[in-house]
Amino acid sequence: MLFYDSLAEYIEKETEKLEYLKTADLPEIGGILEVLGPNDNQDMNSNPGGHSVTEPVEKLSIDVHGISGDRHCGLTRKSTGRDAPLYKKSASTMVNRRQIFAVSPYECTRLTELLGVEVTPQLLGANLLIGREDGADYCISDVPLTTYLVIAEPDATEPAQPPIATLIQYIQQKGCSRTGRVIAKAYDDESLTKQFINHAEHHRGILCSVEYPADRPVNLVRGQKVFFKYPKGSCY
Repeated sequence: MLFYDSLAEYIEKETEKLEYLKTADLPEIGGILEVLGPNDNQDMNSNPGGHSVTEPVEKLSIDVHGISGDRHCGLTRKSTGRDAPLYKKSASTMVNRRQIFAVSPYECTRLTELLGVEVTPQLLGANLLIGREDGADYCISDVPLTTYLVIAEPDATEPAQPPIATLIQYIQQKGCSRTGRVIAKAYDDESLTKQFINHAEHHRGILCSVEYPADRPVNLVRGQKVFFKYPKGSCY
């Protein structure tokens, strides 16, 4: 997690983001176009880089632990280098909110155009490819923090109570050298690592945690509808 240096900086930067959101044209309703699960070898030592590549599957079984069988599954996780401002690497156990990774089709298209090679959801390590209901381009990376992704049946006009599942956007995923090396290896071009880091800084998708269901697993499949809900951030 990255932090602002002061409240003043927070207000300045978040105001800029809100101004940008006026032109971002984010959707109210989307749909799951593809579901992708972990590959058979998720071990970082025996399959460096390749451990993060996903592959299309018929369904993803999820609950509050995350995706069944995925290396990110669990209510807790060990701290990593990303958590350095607060925790030493591997020294602390913390709540796991990095459970499901979602991207939009446009982000893959955009990175493909910028890098000059096809960047697929699989190479990015995504679990969900989520498009707009109207088919227009958008970047799911632009949704505000704590946006709710409420999963419903394909023909739903509004979410059931309870919905099939509820995901909460935890953080915007950044470009990283690990995924950059995966893309570079796929196309035998080492220069793609740095290019990916630069171009994917704000357009690589979002990480989500599972809020519901907690008592039983459910399946995410292609065709399910996604309702984007933007919380007020207060309780009544």
